[in-house]
Amino acid sequence: LTKTHPVHVTQWGTHITTPEVAEESATVSIEVSIANETSDPVQAEVSTSIFTWDPETRAPGGKVISFAPATVELIAGDTATSVTTGVLESPRLWQPLPANAANLYLALTEVRVDGVLVDRYITRFGVRSLEFDPDRGVRVNGVLVPIRGVNQHHDLGALGAAFNRRAAERQLEILRDMGCNAIRMAHNPPAPELLNLCDEMGFLVFNESFDVWERKKTGLGFHLIFPDWHEQDIRALVRRDRNHPSVFIWSTGNEVGEQYTGEEGAAIASRLRDIVREEDP
Repeated sequence: LTKTHPVHVTQWGTHITTPEVAEESATVSIEVSIANETSDPVQAEVSTSIFTWDPETRAPGGKVISFAPATVELIAGDTATSVTTGVLESPRLWQPLPANAANLYLALTEVRVDGVLVDRYITRFGVRSLEFDPDRGVRVNGVLVPIRGVNQHHDLGALGAAFNRRAAERQLEILRDMGCNAIRMAHNPPAPELLNLCDEMGFLVFNESFDVWERKKTGLGFHLIFPDWHEQDIRALVRRDRNHPSVFIWSTGNEVGEQYTGEEGAAIASRLRDIVREEDP
């Protein structure tokens, strides 16, 4: 349960991207969605500062950049978006395994109305670039990264499906020691805490949405609600997880029968791809 002021950052309401990345500097863009759940128009001031993240204390370190405040005009009962861009000098880049450089930052966004602080929202992210080349492979920050991945479903064996941070961390430690550097998630939104661990430990993540589309695999599968729920579900997944530097691929489905149907399956695949790209270009 999240309790907020009527004027607040929406759920999963920040989107941080790094469109230009180099060792000398990186461009950081932050998009913030603000909701006005009052019956009056409101003028809100949105400001964001970026801090380093300390893996030992799991807390903010020193401030490295502050974005200029932006004013957002909000009509009653509506949302609006603020987009600001800044340059981070000498960024600590997020680099996956086998490099030991899973550097992270925290963005602290504050919303003020009439000079009064009404909301504070923290977003953790990493600075990194991605390049997919059919001949050369995957490059992160210009460095070739051979993908050595495994399927990692959400359960923890005899411990059950409820998330246990230390148990999940131990699994990842064992996989890391085997030489694994990438995780393909099960066909459901993963625990956010598992993605946090992948961010911190340097794993790349193949983030999967749901099991099957309209063609059933079992009697009580997702096919029963796919027509009504696929768009809401995949938008929620991408909005929730798009700031994780570990996530480098979005999967739009597992074991879909439509892969054998030609144009029918291609039409659904194309629609799902377009939805994902609307949320994370």
